[in-house]
This record gives sequence, C-alpha cells and structure tokens, in this order.
Amino acid sequence: MSLDLEIRAFLRTPPVQEINFSMRGIRVTGLGFAVLSVHFSDQPVPQRIGVTVRPELVGAQNDAVYDSVSDTIHLRSDTVLQTTVGQSHVLHECTHAQIDLRGRGTSIRSEEGAAFIAEAWFLLACGVADAAVDRLVGAAVRTIAADLRRRFQATGLIPETTADQINSARTAMRDRGYRNGYYVENGLAGHVYRGD
Repeated sequence: MSLDLEIRAFLRTPPVQEINFSMRGIRVTGLGFAVLSVHFSDQPVPQRIGVTVRPELVGAQNDAVYDSVSDTIHLRSDTVLQTTVGQSHVLHECTHAQIDLRGRGTSIRSEEGAAFIAEAWFLLACGVADAAVDRLVGAAVRTIAADLRRRFQATGLIPETTADQINSARTAMRDRGYRNGYYVENGLAGHVYRGD
C-alpha cells in the first residue's frame, strides 16, 4: 500500500476519529480528519496532499513535517506509520493540514498547541502511559488533552478549551521555542472546507 493510502486509512482509525475539540476558533475533529483523508490518494484527485520521504526536511525530534505552501507531508522514512509515536507525529502534522484545509489564519502558538493536544489525545486513546505521553508532548499538554477527552466522552459534545487551558498550551509552546506570529493557511490549493 502506498504511503498516501496508509495515511488515508490511519486518519479513519478509531483513535483518530475520537479526537474532537475546539480551541478558540481552531476546530480539530474526527470528521475533519475523515474529510482530510480523501485528499490523500495514490491517484490524481483535486487538492491532493502530497506525501514524500524527505528526512532532510524533517526536524531532528520529529518523524514528519507539513508544508502548507506545497500541501505536502514530508516523512523521515517510509516506516513512520509502523509505530505509535510515528503515527502521533503524522497526526500532529495532519492537524496542521486540517487547519490549513479550513483556511484559518492562526497564532503559531495556538495552532501548535492544538496540534500537540491532538497528538496527546491520540496517544492517550492508544493507551500510552501518562509518563510516556509527558516525555513526548509535556505534562501540561497531556493534562489538557486528558480533560478534553474526558469531557467529550462524558457528553459526546465537542469541548471548548478553557481560557486557562489555552494560556497553558501557549506557554508550553513558548517553552518549546515556538515564536509569536501567525500561520497563514489558505486551504488546499485554494479549496477551503467549511463543514463541522
């Protein structure tokens, strides 16, 4: 199976589909990942997200990176999706792609915070121990993800992050070295998803 189709199938798995939260204008949902998944194909499709194995473009601590200009996910290797940690890194980058698909300009620290929260939620849904999640995304982010996940499971409604959670996530991103500023997302090849 091609990497494109592996990512498509991965985005439709139960641990990914259960991720649902909103962070002051940034919406990350299972439905959004399902919609995004159709843009991964080994055939020509409108607004296709490219997938390449380009380790030189991926940071030292990551297995994947999303380029919103070229609508491409670059992977460290063709085996990234074979581990839960690798999957979590791909999910993080697919969160950026989902936000790009929605055509939202966002604060860098807020968007990175949302991507790390989604990554932590995925790891928790996969049964990864809290201490291991903390090493990957930080305790503050894991705590936010655990609370949002609990609230979603209790009500079935998409939970909104609290002001304190937003501030905590943004502080965690500052501590990770993310600068102030904005990501400008323009959709996939100009196509913007307006659903959910």
